[in-house]
Amino acid sequence: MEIRFYLRMLRRGWWLILVSVLVAVNVSLAFSYYFVTPLYESDARLIVSPNLQYIASDEVVNSIEALDNRSIVTTYSAVINSPQIISETYTLLGVNAADYIQYTTAVSVIPDTNIILFSVRGPDPQITTTLANSIGQHGIDFIKKLYVAFDIYFLDKAVVPTEPYYPQPLQNAGLALLIGVVVGAGLVIFRDMLAISLDRLSDRKKIDYESLAFSRTYFERLVRQEMTDNLESVQTLGFVYLNGVEEYYDSLPQAYINHIMRSVTDIMKNQLRGNDIIGRWSKLRFSFLLPSTDAHSASLRMVRIQKTLDEQISLEPDDSYHFELDPRIGLADRQGGEPFNVIVDQAEQALEISRQSDEKVNIYKVRPFG
Repeated sequence: MEIRFYLRMLRRGWWLILVSVLVAVNVSLAFSYYFVTPLYESDARLIVSPNLQYIASDEVVNSIEALDNRSIVTTYSAVINSPQIISETYTLLGVNAADYIQYTTAVSVIPDTNIILFSVRGPDPQITTTLANSIGQHGIDFIKKLYVAFDIYFLDKAVVPTEPYYPQPLQNAGLALLIGVVVGAGLVIFRDMLAISLDRLSDRKKIDYESLAFSRTYFERLVRQEMTDNLESVQTLGFVYLNGVEEYYDSLPQAYINHIMRSVTDIMKNQLRGNDIIGRWSKLRFSFLLPSTDAHSASLRMVRIQKTLDEQISLEPDDSYHFELDPRIGLADRQGGEPFNVIVDQAEQALEISRQSDEKVNIYKVRPFG
């Protein structure tokens, strides 16, 4: 399921992956062709062998075996790449070493051979070739003066490279493509996960935790929208006050409070229609809106709800502890396009009369002037 979940994300966000790939590839190509100085590498190969002019014929085998001691070839390679040899080569070429600071040298021994690989890297292919051959030759001359038992000479002289070793646009573009896919996929998943988190956060703000009814803010938004969309339609707004909970609310355990408030929500939802709106207005007060319903019709439903809520609610699984809610209900209908605040005031007035009298469900009545 997790894999399918992420695959659906990637299918929905394919365009974001495509954009990431295009951006990455184009940036890579632009960087390779316009913002990077190409670097070239010239390689010269030198071989070390016994010097037959100075070794007796019966010592040739021993000399070859001596070459298996890597210290000889390693010493020769260190001499060739030494700062002294490189500096003297610049002097022989009649150039200023400071002008060649961009050029670097490297030396290595090809494994299981007596061949030394000497490399020069830099921005000009002709100069890298000249330096590789010149430094190599000067190193050969220097070594031959010191060591006569073993000879060293060019196996392959450096040739002018035709292609830079860096950058490699196609290789970089391929790598950028993979990076673009990974980054794009990451952005798609991050975007969707962020959207899910925001939706969940938004849902939490819509719902009152204790009662699982709509929060007051969200309830007001829904009611205002309903009133705006149906200016000519009759609607009834009402409040349910839990009179019996008032004295005990602050002392009851939170689990009991949650149970009471959620039971009230469930009862109201079961008794009302699917398009009716139920919210938690305040600590002890629930609110509701009945679209396309006048106050008289609404009161018939509220009487049923009031009787159901008036029954004792069990707070323990074994029914050992019951609680009486003593609900009071106030209603006000909107028949002339009255503003939201006016209907709220009228419903609150009706609720206040219900709380102060024996009439547990009260409808707001317009008082005559005079």
